[in-house]
Formats: sequence, C-alpha cells, structure tokens
Amino acid sequence: MATNVHGQNLDKIGKEGMLKVSGGLSFNTVTYAQSGLIIPTRDPFAWYASGNLNLSILDVSLPFTYTYSNLAGGNFRQPFNRAAIHPSYKWIKTHIGLVNMNFSPYTLSGHLFLGGGIELTPGKWKIQAMGGRLQKAVQYDALLNNIDQMTYQRFGYGLKVGYENKGYSGEVILLKANDQSNSLNFIPLNSTVRPQDNLVMSIKGKAKIISGLNIEAEYALSGLTQNVNEINDLNSGSQNFIHPLINGNATTDFFNAYNASIKYSLKFMKLGFKYEHVDPGYLTLGGYYFNNDIENFTFTPAFTLFKKKLNIALNTGFQRNNLDNTKEGTTNRWIGSATTTYIPSSKFVLTGTYSNFSTFTQNRPVTDPFYYQPADTLNFFQLTQSASGMISYNFGEKSIKSVIQLLYNYQESTNLSGNVQNAGAFGTGVQTSEAGIPSKVHMTNASYTAQLASIESNLTFAANMNRTNMLDQKSTFFGPTLNFQKGLFNKKGNLGAGVTYNRQYTNADLASNIMNYRLSFQVNPELKNQKFGKFGITANANLMQRFAVIATQTNVSELNVTINLNYNF
Repeated sequence: MATNVHGQNLDKIGKEGMLKVSGGLSFNTVTYAQSGLIIPTRDPFAWYASGNLNLSILDVSLPFTYTYSNLAGGNFRQPFNRAAIHPSYKWIKTHIGLVNMNFSPYTLSGHLFLGGGIELTPGKWKIQAMGGRLQKAVQYDALLNNIDQMTYQRFGYGLKVGYENKGYSGEVILLKANDQSNSLNFIPLNSTVRPQDNLVMSIKGKAKIISGLNIEAEYALSGLTQNVNEINDLNSGSQNFIHPLINGNATTDFFNAYNASIKYSLKFMKLGFKYEHVDPGYLTLGGYYFNNDIENFTFTPAFTLFKKKLNIALNTGFQRNNLDNTKEGTTNRWIGSATTTYIPSSKFVLTGTYSNFSTFTQNRPVTDPFYYQPADTLNFFQLTQSASGMISYNFGEKSIKSVIQLLYNYQESTNLSGNVQNAGAFGTGVQTSEAGIPSKVHMTNASYTAQLASIESNLTFAANMNRTNMLDQKSTFFGPTLNFQKGLFNKKGNLGAGVTYNRQYTNADLASNIMNYRLSFQVNPELKNQKFGKFGITANANLMQRFAVIATQTNVSELNVTINLNYNF
C-alpha cells in the first residue's frame, strides 16, 4: 500500500519505456476445521482478494491498490494522500513534496520534511541541499487535553558539500532548524513545550595513507537553544561566535559527536578499529532520535589462511555511558564474536561460531539519610554466551547426491544482582549477595538429504533435540522429520510432503505429544506470450494432531488448507 509518488527521469522523454503499466490480481482462501477444541482458534472459512495497478510515467510511479475480504470488507489505496516527486536529469536529482534526505548520522538523519531538496553529482563533487517544514504545529485542544502532543511549527535548511578523488574525500555539512515561536495560538501554563533553535556543523573526511591503509573521521558540533523566548542576559564574554546564529541565550548548550576509524588490508588479513564518542544530551532537530552519552571502541580483525581454505573473523567491542558522571548508574557493555570456516575440500565444510554479550550496571543511588543500603547491592550483571558448530559432508554422483549435516548450538545466559563490585566481559569474579539464575539451552540437529536427479526429487530425514536447563526445571524436546520434494512440469511446479513427530518432557513428565503432516503444491504455468503476464497457483495443507498426555485432556486435531491464485502483468 504505497503512499508516495516516485520521481520522473527526464532522460526518458520520447524514448521507449517512457510509459509502463504493471499490476496484478490475487485471490486467497483459508479453510479451517478442528476437533477436540471447545473454542476454535479461527473462522472456518475466509477469503481475500486484492489487486494492484502501477502506472509509471518517466519513472514516476503511481500505485493503486484494492483489497477485499469476507471478514474485513474492502479497502482502496491511492498514492495522492502524501505526494513526493523526484525529477532527475543526468547528474541532477530533485525531491519535491513530503520527502526525506540523509546528510550524516549526526546531522540530518532520515527526517521527513515538506519542501524541496536537490542532489548534484557533477564529476567528483557531491552537493546536497534541502529546505522545508520539519514539523507542523499541533494546537492545544482542551477537549482532547493533548498537552503532551503540542508542537511548534519547525522549519529547517541544510547544505552538504563533498568532494572525492583517488581515495581521498571531504564533506562539510551545515543544518539550521528553528521553531516558529508564534505558531501556537494558546499555551497552557503547565505545558513544557518550548520553541527551540538549532545549528549543526559537521566535517568528515577519509584518506588513503598507503596501499591498504585507510583512515576516516567525522566531527559534529550541535548548538541547541532549548527556549528562544528566554531573555538573552549573557554578556559578550560568555558567548562565542555561534551564539548569534542560534538565538543563543542561557538555555543554549553545545554538544560534540565524533568518530574515527582505521582499516588496514593485506592479502591474508584485514584489521579494523573504530572509536566513537557522543556527548550526553547530544541532539539535533534534523532527526527523530539519537543515541547519546556513549563511547564505543570496536576492533574487527579477519584472517584468510591456507589458500583461502580457513577464514577467521573476529568482532569485539566495548561501550560505556555516563561520560560526565552525573547519572546515578553507569553501564558497561562488552560484545565479542568469532566465526571460523574451514573448507578442506569441496566435500567438507566445517564452521564454528562463538559470541559473548555482557552488561554490567553500577548504581549510585541517593540514599535515605535514616537508612543506608550499600550501593553495590543494587548492581546488575548480565552475561549471554553462545557457541555453535556445523559439519557438512556431501558425496555421491550426478544421479544421486547426498548431503549429511550435523549441527550443535549451545547458549547460556546468567543474571546477577546484588553485591557485584566488579565485572568483566566473561564474568564477575566476585561473590555476590544473590546467586544468579543461569539458563542453558542445547540444540542438536542431524540431517541426511538425497538429491535424486532422475526423478527431480529431494528426500530429507532429520532428527532434532532441544534441551533447556533452568534452576530445577529441565525441558527436553525431540523428534524426527521426513520431507519429500519433487519437481513437476519441467521445473515449472513443485510437490512437497512432510511429517514431523515431536515429544516434550518437563523433568521426567511427558508434556506434549504432537504429530504434524504437511502437503504443498505450487505451479507457475508459462503463457505462450510472456507479454500477457504470469500465472501462479499455490496450495498448502497442514494437519496437526495433539495427543492427550493426561487423563483430563482430549485429543485435538486442526486442519488448515490455503489456496492462492495470482496473476501478474
């Protein structure tokens, strides 16, 4: 259901492809039957019909859609509720209407605005400019009591100029946004909405030092006036050169955001390091949300060894907040992962992964003067580790090819709270006042697949087991699966059938006993003339039988049959 009109390409005037018409029709039915349930989980029969028509004129897309069902009725959509056109010619592209543009993550970042923008890419230059309304005024309504939804009308203007040549580039960004202080007719006394003013400046560059060595950095400064209605009682010595550009006063704050990265590549190795710092409270009016009060360190080495048979990729990082030490809690996060792939031959593939995510929060609460509780008893540590391994072996000839695959995955998570005085990436290393609650999950899968070329079929047999341990609860889930797939009508169709049986035990007690049957059919017949479009037919049936495991239960069966007919042109 599209709501935008995409831009025209003026290069296509008078050429083939200037006008295109496409669309489709779809009809779906869902049939449901059950036994053993007092209240069915869905309606016994439902059908849905939908259609879409897309007119493309000079790459301007005008999509129309219509849907109808026996349950929800009809719904028509057309693209003129919110319109945006993007005319382009050679290296000139424009945006008109309700559009969005991206300058950088610290300046203009995907914010919708009603106005216009332009992108110029002549040669090695890249220039972007925008202007328009970022936010419309929302007046106070006493009947709705929408005091929290009130907003001033906001306009913004921005410019980005960049140049790139032979691995070197530079960008300069300016963004100005301000609220219209007279755009609200009435402001309740208890309202916290205030007109704001913002100027953001950013500079970014990258350079190729030597072959394989690249550096990149960005710095952004945001000057934000929280309330332009405040009287400017600052003397000239308390102001800097930016204050006149942002209606600066006592509510004006300045925030920094910057990052730098270095990448070094060799034939068998790649090394990467990135540092990012965003001041507490960093904000611009060119985005809806910004992650601030963070400091990130990321290291990403990767190795390719033994004639590319062995690949090792590592990713580790550290993040912390409360950079100015004014918050009651400080959170440190460690993230690490490793992936290894070894392919000794075309028949064998071995992979292994490990990941570690840990969080440590130290609280510094304001204590009651008549009751003191040590702050470290409120600390919190969370650790999640997972590891997996996979072995795949294929053998056989063209008539019958076989694949055997073994997969194992382990995940462990622990939460600790209390007297956790110190913690690292892999644990606390100290005694806590409260024991953690670990959760351990083991998952194993073994499968065999035979590809039968003579009859265009695949046969797969698999077995799964999942075991979860948490406190004194042990849950085990296991069962076999059999699947069969066969190609039809010279690969224009497919027939599939499968069955899965699962049993689940909680401790030593049988908790569930389920059999699941699947049947599917799909075909896409070819028309003699492809210009008339394509047809498709899909049908699926699923029968689930849940057997009673205690005397008070009854057997339950549920059957779902879906049919889809579609035509596209």
